[in-house]
Amino acid sequence: MIKLGFIGFGEAAYNISIGLKSEGVTGIVAYDAMADKPPMSELIKTRAKEADVALLPQAEDVAKEAEIVIVSVPSSFTIDACRSVIGVMRPGQIYADVGASTPETKRQVWKLLKNKGVLFSDSAMLGSLPLSKHKVPIVASGNGAEAFYEALAPYGMKIEVVGENPGDASAIKLLRSVYMKGIAALMIEMLEGAEANGVSDQVIHSVGESLDGIKFEDHLNRLVTGTAIHAHRRAVELDGSIKMLEESGICYDMTLSAKNRHAMLEPYDFAEKFVQHKPNGWKEILDIINSKSECTA
Repeated sequence: MIKLGFIGFGEAAYNISIGLKSEGVTGIVAYDAMADKPPMSELIKTRAKEADVALLPQAEDVAKEAEIVIVSVPSSFTIDACRSVIGVMRPGQIYADVGASTPETKRQVWKLLKNKGVLFSDSAMLGSLPLSKHKVPIVASGNGAEAFYEALAPYGMKIEVVGENPGDASAIKLLRSVYMKGIAALMIEMLEGAEANGVSDQVIHSVGESLDGIKFEDHLNRLVTGTAIHAHRRAVELDGSIKMLEESGICYDMTLSAKNRHAMLEPYDFAEKFVQHKPNGWKEILDIINSKSECTA
């Protein structure tokens, strides 16, 4: 049986612990800085009891007992959490940080740990913890990612190893959030405008006809290449969208940002570059954008 410990016993640690309990995992330990500080202390202790998790008085106590230390703290405490246990970490021990820190922060954690012989897994959760519990999809990178997978996959955890570089897993999560959170914000802005103008059903149906049943990468190729070539015209169109939302008294921050992003593409002259042939896909557009010599702005 694995010996698992959590530093930070919030939503992630609680839901993973509940899930692992259903798989027969016992002896989980945890430390949370708020365990003795009302009003959070009552919730933490109640959850720990429900999940059969023993709360320990210090983070070091968790690191001393556990073979796998899963750190789940707010991103602003990521480095402090590592420093609080580094003195007792031992070679071969797995240190998995599942917090939503930046790739650079995860690389800083690795710099602190690597001379200790510790196996580090930069791990990022990509789904709903209350819904999926311990089966929430996790991507992992670092020299300990494979060991993290091998230790917990037998208990139903869905861990995908994406590489050996610390920071890669966190980059996937945060860049995924650019789209997932961005598209949700755009949806709200669109729906507010649709409701204000009494055309919600028609707008939803129209967008659905454009998107439903099409592979995501096909959308990327179509929308990115089309946006690059028609950036000016579409920026002008978005000016009209902004004016309409403004007239309806609706916040248009997302639409304004989209308009500005289109305008930023204009100096690349994609329309002239692709008169004779279409771009091969989104990658060709991004390669041009990433080439400084292509932009005269």
